[in-house]
Amino acid sequence: MSVEFYRIAHIVGVLMLFLGLGGMLAHAKRDGAKAPALYGVMHGVGLLVMLVAGIGQAHKLAYGWPAWMLLKIGCWVVLAMMPVLARRGLVPAAMALLLAVALGGTAIWLAVVKPLA
Repeated sequence: MSVEFYRIAHIVGVLMLFLGLGGMLAHAKRDGAKAPALYGVMHGVGLLVMLVAGIGQAHKLAYGWPAWMLLKIGCWVVLAMMPVLARRGLVPAAMALLLAVALGGTAIWLAVVKPLA
């Protein structure tokens, strides 16, 4: 597969992750109502697509495992845990949303600037 395919798949995964996360956070703490399963599925599939496409692209470009990529994976792990943190009340839904945007922006910055390379 081409680098462009992996790049597009990675971006589609990001869209799915944030759409699912936004839906789950919008339903968090709403009179005990549980978010529709579609949001959880989108979040999980988005995480998987992002991971596979990101690592596939890194392999195609022969990046290895630089520090900026490990930091991006750290952002990915926290974004993966965000629904659980919000559901259990460890992070308020509004704070989780802001943290998700900050983590997404940080991941973009890491991919563009590639510090610590």
